[in-house]
Amino acid sequence: MFRLFCLGWVLLASQVMAADFRFGINAEVSYRESEAEVRQRYAPLLQELGRLTGHQFNFVPVYSDRVAQAVSGRGMDFLLIHTHAALKAEKDYKYQVVGFTQDRQNNQVYFMVQPQDPARSLADIASARIGVPGMQSWATATALGALRQVQVAQPNLVPTRYSDAVPLMVELHSAQVAVTRSKKLVDDAVTQKKMKVLHVTSALPLNALIASAAVPTPVVTKVREALTSLSNSQVFDAIAFTGLTYSAEQSRNLHEFYQP
Repeated sequence: MFRLFCLGWVLLASQVMAADFRFGINAEVSYRESEAEVRQRYAPLLQELGRLTGHQFNFVPVYSDRVAQAVSGRGMDFLLIHTHAALKAEKDYKYQVVGFTQDRQNNQVYFMVQPQDPARSLADIASARIGVPGMQSWATATALGALRQVQVAQPNLVPTRYSDAVPLMVELHSAQVAVTRSKKLVDDAVTQKKMKVLHVTSALPLNALIASAAVPTPVVTKVREALTSLSNSQVFDAIAFTGLTYSAEQSRNLHEFYQP
């Protein structure tokens, strides 16, 4: 009888410990692709994460215009979103930072001006009109961080919905400076001698994984350790980053830079 009781308790405990989590993903989620395509891309990672942690992670696409709602609505247990938005979610809604992405490419921001422009540094564009790809974009948030580092506290930003149009804004003189994270846009503009690069930021993580305040700390730790152990494994082959990293120093430095 006692053995049966103990066995029943162990089974119940294992059921309580194993949980299903909603895993909202914005990284690489675009209206240009179907949900099925993105789900297929992330399936190996979420399956391996489930195997290592003993939990079930259910993919939920979070499109860019729904990130704020996903954060404030607290409907997701985990969210993979742009770093500046993740840090703001931590500050405003008590999310827990799990880790930051190790990106394969396009995790720097470029400031460009016309070739004849006399500006030589970010300090020279303190009063300039700066074309940016939307006020909520990672490139814009990163550009603001870089400008704050040179004491440009209130830059004159001119946003556009279309990131590819930012260099055109400079050509049409609606802005003096173009901000982009697209290396292709930069290479094309420089090759055609339409622009010169004024400044390039250091490489910074595009995205961060956060967990809601309701997720137990031991689960957050377990997920962090699992993702760290998976860095550069084949589960990331179809994804634009190779793993996640985390340290208190890294988190502190990113908080200081983005000031969410």
